[in-house]
Amino acid sequence: MNIFSKKDKVSISSKRKWFIIAIVIAILNPIFSGLVISFAFLTEPELRKQGKILLVISFLWAIVLAYLIELLKRGSYL
Repeated sequence: MNIFSKKDKVSISSKRKWFIIAIVIAILNPIFSGLVISFAFLTEPELRKQGKILLVISFLWAIVLAYLIELLKRGSYL
């Protein structure tokens, strides 16, 4: 006996909660994890908008971190 039809979707949690979690992951590791999660969001039709926002956040934060690391290296802090 099958209780689910092919059109049923199982929603584990809200989109907003997953988006907040993805932003935190992108901030902690923008290059790899942030990009992987943003591409995963882009593959889901309901999360395309959030995926684009997350992709931009990941790229901008990666650029800021690269600049900060270079600045700290020049000042002999790292």
